Amino acid sequence: MQVPRPERYAIHKLIIADRRRDGAGSLKASKDREQAAFLIEAMAEDRPDDLSRAYVTAQQVGPRWREHMANSLKRMPGTMNILNSM
Repeated sequence: MQVPRPERYAIHKLIIADRRRDGAGSLKASKDREQAAFLIEAMAEDRPDDLSRAYVTAQQVGPRWREHMANSLKRMPGTMNILNSM
């Protein structure tokens, strides 16, 4: 069994939340954003370097990932502040 690294999982949740746009996906998107916010807040306190690396790496993947993360973070100002302060 593979367990994802929590910092990468948090960033993944930001991306996935934006990809779930319609219908029942909006409830799941809200849950994804909540999970991302929780993990990012915890990681910012305990492992900020790991979180920062995961965020920068995801931004470097390409414009689509950057767009998905930015769209999610627009709805999460507190989480955006945490990531931008790193």
